[in-house]
Parts: sequence; C-alpha cells; structure tokens
Amino acid sequence: MEITKEQLTQIDNYLTICNIKFEDVKKELVDHFASILEIKLQENPKLDFHQELENIHKNFGENGFKDLLDEKTKSVTKQFYKQSFLELQSFFSIPKIILSLALFFGLWQLMQWVVDKKTFFETLSFILIFLGFRLLFLVNIRNSKKVSFLALDITMNFFNTFYVCVMIFNFFVRFDKESFLNPVFIHTLLIAFFLLALFYWCGEYVFYQKKKYVEKIYQMKNL
Repeated sequence: MEITKEQLTQIDNYLTICNIKFEDVKKELVDHFASILEIKLQENPKLDFHQELENIHKNFGENGFKDLLDEKTKSVTKQFYKQSFLELQSFFSIPKIILSLALFFGLWQLMQWVVDKKTFFETLSFILIFLGFRLLFLVNIRNSKKVSFLALDITMNFFNTFYVCVMIFNFFVRFDKESFLNPVFIHTLLIAFFLLALFYWCGEYVFYQKKKYVEKIYQMKNL
C-alpha cells in the first residue's frame, strides 16, 4: 500500500519531534520509514500508524537516532576535509600552480620590501585572525537559518581547525625581533601563511559548492 501525503507529513512531524533538525537527514529517514510502513500497511491495512513509527524508531537502538547522526556527521565532515584538501592540492598542480607561484612570489617580494619583518608578519597574523572572525560570523548566520542541512553544517568544525592553526601561527609571530632576522624562520612563516590562506579559501569554496548543490536538489535559495 502506497503511503499518502498525509502519512508522509506524520512521519516528518514525528522526526521533527525526535529532534531531527537537518532536512537532508530527515528526508532520508522519511524515505526509510515510508518504505517499511508501505510493506507493513500492505500486510495489515488497519495498522496503528503512530505505534509503528515508534517501533521503527526503536530499531535504531537504545540511543535512537543519535548514533546515526554521529555517524553521518563524521562522514560529512570527513568528506568536506577531503574535498578541501583536494582543492588545496589543485593549487600545486597545473594550471593552478602558475597562479600559486605568482601569488607567493608577490607575497615574497612584499616581504623583501618591508624592512620591519616582525611588523610584516604581525599584519599577516591580523589578516588570518580577521578571516577567522569572518568565518565565525558566517557560522552564526548559517546556524540562525530556520532550515538546516547536515551537508552544510561543517562550518564550525572548519572554524575550529582554522582557528587552532591561526593561533599556532600567531604564537610564532610573537617571537622576539631577532628571530625575524633568520631567513629560514621568516620563509617558513611565509609559507605557513600562504598555506593557511589557501586552506581557508578552499574550505569556503567547497562549502559554497555544496550549498549550490543542496539548493538545486531541494529547490531552495539563500540557504
């Protein structure tokens, strides 16, 4: 027996009550519940629909949907970082490596031009901190959306990773001025800044690619 729209709405409402806030996860669960209920209703048309919803829910184990959400969150996060690092890797292969070399050379030339190297790197550190705050601001905006998707809910995790890297960078920038007379030290810092800036850009790029995909699949705008 085919599930009616009203019954699909009941399933959706039940999952909402169960605190399934991500629309993509909810849709997957609705399909899962519906396929089981179709078979059950075919066997017994007088089935207690709500009771069967609870029975299916119990099949997920003692923790209910928590284990499923944890597993999916890990999977989505892993996929996000994998795509971000693949995008980062693309900047070191043809043709993007030409752009990378040009940008790094320009940054290196700027470093050579600046006499006070410590001030130069303090400025770079400020730029990274600014990007971190920008990312945090975007996280807060995204979390305030009424409709949320697990596929897009990796920004805070990304922010934490980026923030830790920025703090490590900032730690070295606080070294005394004599450290900045060491060519190895300043070139290492320059490379670190360049990689962090690229990492940030790649993370944002992957996010917006996912955002476009979700908007297309769910026919929604301004997520």
